[in-house]
Amino acid sequence: MTWNATDLNDKHPALGPFYDVREMVLAATLAALAGATGAAAWLYTSGWYVTFMTGNSERLVLEHFKGQHVMALSALATVAVFTAGVIAASLARLRLWRKARHGATLMTMGAAILAWLCDVILVDEGHAIGAIPVLCLAFGLGALNTSISRRGEVVMPLSYMTGTLVKIGQGVAMHAAKVKRWAWLPHLTTYAGFLLGAGIGGTIFTALDTHSSLLALAGFASLVAVGTWKLDHPRFITQDVH
Repeated sequence: MTWNATDLNDKHPALGPFYDVREMVLAATLAALAGATGAAAWLYTSGWYVTFMTGNSERLVLEHFKGQHVMALSALATVAVFTAGVIAASLARLRLWRKARHGATLMTMGAAILAWLCDVILVDEGHAIGAIPVLCLAFGLGALNTSISRRGEVVMPLSYMTGTLVKIGQGVAMHAAKVKRWAWLPHLTTYAGFLLGAGIGGTIFTALDTHSSLLALAGFASLVAVGTWKLDHPRFITQDVH
């Protein structure tokens, strides 16, 4: 399955929104980084999601009903920082790296490194200080989610697995009804990548201490950034931007 620049609409249905297998592998790789980052944040805080903005949006309202106003503010901060990551990466893509889609991955790598540095340097004397590394990771995830886009519009979110599962379910139904075959496959590969990444993040945080785990996550993000640069293709960039 290869991409034909003159005939994008006739690509194999199993590619879904992707140009070819190379980009499908790229998305699965980036989803693995998203999964590892989400796992790191969850284990670092014993239950704080940075991949689940629907839940955080509910928490920023509902925690007040329980009298947990600080927790509500933490959820609000997570949503705000995640969104800021999306905005920053989108603006940078439009203004700075129009021909370098891996720039968003570099922002995620930088956020992971900053999370590690904050964890090492800052003394955790309260909830606000302890939240800083996690908010760094949330910013990086927001940036990462802009990676697979077409003309500024995201076509494959990398940490939004609820929507991905909906796409898988719809694709399976269409395949069974013989309406459209294999439409579920690209979403399944992204979901599998996310699960693999969550497993990697969980293994790292189980085997190492917190400081070393965040450093290992930063290293993993660096490897993925290099992999993104290798897997990406200039023709994809041209089509994505123009």
